[in-house]
Amino acid sequence: MEETDPMRDTDSELSTDGASFEGDDFSDADFSGESWQHRSYVGCLFRDTDLSGLVTESVTFTDCDFTGADLTGSQHSGSAFRNCYFEYTRMWDSSFRHSSFLGSVIRDSRIRPLTLEEVDFTLASLGEIDLRGVDLSGCRLREANLVKADLRKAILRGADLTGARTGDLRLDDADLEGARVDPSLWTSAKLGGARIEMNQAVTYAAAHGLRVAGY
Repeated sequence: MEETDPMRDTDSELSTDGASFEGDDFSDADFSGESWQHRSYVGCLFRDTDLSGLVTESVTFTDCDFTGADLTGSQHSGSAFRNCYFEYTRMWDSSFRHSSFLGSVIRDSRIRPLTLEEVDFTLASLGEIDLRGVDLSGCRLREANLVKADLRKAILRGADLTGARTGDLRLDDADLEGARVDPSLWTSAKLGGARIEMNQAVTYAAAHGLRVAGY
């Protein structure tokens, strides 16, 4: 009787789009260059998994662990990483379009250069993360943890940072035109050389106890 290769069975199952997985352990697996569509992963482990060059479309990851995973060069469209954990994760040269990191934690990871288009980071923890020069235009960072994050020269046009924790956030030379922020950002973040609009300048002045003539 021919023995069944469990890894072959796993690969065959994973090749089926529309599949759902719960509690599976894919640690150390190699899925580089694969294309996944309309899948769901709940409570799965992707620790030290090779996901480089992975392409996902409408894939949902919930409560998944990506510690040490390689996501370099991956592309994600309409996908969601909800309450996921990223530590020592490599994500440079990856792209996320119309995707979500709702409630996820990203720490001690290399993630730039990075392409983001209308990505939702609501309630995400990005403390001390390096996002220098990254274009976050139109992204949602509502109630996100941005404490000590480095966003120098980042582009945040039209981004929503309302409710975000911004203590010691570095926004030197960043572009904040049209960004929605709380008054506390103007006193808690480092803003040397940042580009802002006139109405933001008025709010900045008010936050520092100043009055602008004519406003």
